[in-house]
Amino acid sequence: MKYSISILAATLCLTMHSANAQNSKAELLGLEATVKEKASAANSTSTSSEYGVYQLQSELVAVPQALADRSASKKDIGNMTLVARAVSTGTERLTEFRRNSVVRNAVTGELGVITGNISVLSSRNADINDLLQQFQLKVVRSASSSGVYIVQPKNDVDLVALVEQINSSGLVSKARLDIIEEKYTNQ
Repeated sequence: MKYSISILAATLCLTMHSANAQNSKAELLGLEATVKEKASAANSTSTSSEYGVYQLQSELVAVPQALADRSASKKDIGNMTLVARAVSTGTERLTEFRRNSVVRNAVTGELGVITGNISVLSSRNADINDLLQQFQLKVVRSASSSGVYIVQPKNDVDLVALVEQINSSGLVSKARLDIIEEKYTNQ
């Protein structure tokens, strides 16, 4: 008798879980379609103020904490403080990714700061000096034995356009714009 009640209870539990799984599957399929529609709409309306999952926050700028007006600060990230951008800033620069620009991660919603550095993995057959000369870059740090370099443009330029040019040049395997974000851990 004990075994038949246990078998009946187990059968009921499995039936309930199966029914819930079918409901969840239908919800997830509907959600997946909605996500795909939103993604295709976002791709068709993408602007120059996006880089991957990052969206430019033109109303903010990052300044070193020592120089920031603490009464006007929005948030601290690393050794930078986010403050409202001055009204006198040129409008052409508001849509460009430049050093100390503030971005929002569309996935996490967190704010980040563009460092102005570009991480580069050099090609095996290319000389890093060719890259430095062609794009007016300077080396900030290097691990030349592994072919990894952190470079910075000598002039103030739109960094997303520069990264695209570097990637398409054939002189590197991969180039990526460095962005500082807060790191959260489970500790």
